[in-house]
Amino acid sequence: SMVHNSVRFRGGDMIIHGSQFRLRPETVESLFYMWRITHDTKYREMAWNIFKAIDTYCKVEGVGHANIYDVNSPSRKEDRMESFWLAETLKYIYLTFEDDSVIDINKFVFNTEAHPFRIIEKNVDLELISNNVSS
Repeated sequence: SMVHNSVRFRGGDMIIHGSQFRLRPETVESLFYMWRITHDTKYREMAWNIFKAIDTYCKVEGVGHANIYDVNSPSRKEDRMESFWLAETLKYIYLTFEDDSVIDINKFVFNTEAHPFRIIEKNVDLELISNNVSS
């Protein structure tokens, strides 16, 4: 089943804050990191279940996936597919099932748009790099 995009906690209660689902990447991004750090299969299982639910409830005729107005009535979809669905959400799901050597999190860091950037080693001469780039 689908889950709400956001909830708030007040005391011991979970309060639903909006019932839409927007194909956002944050949950699967967290599962990706938890898998890479722990290798506990429950994180892969969660990622796979999320992918299956998205494919079941968000898939549209033809090609693509759409936002859902209300997860309590998932047949009603927006006529749009967010770019971050392809650029971020699917990337993190894919990487959760890929070998750890593919975008090694000890060698790369992801920015907020899920673009990997190589981590520069401490001993690298940044002035030398700067001079070579500008040459």
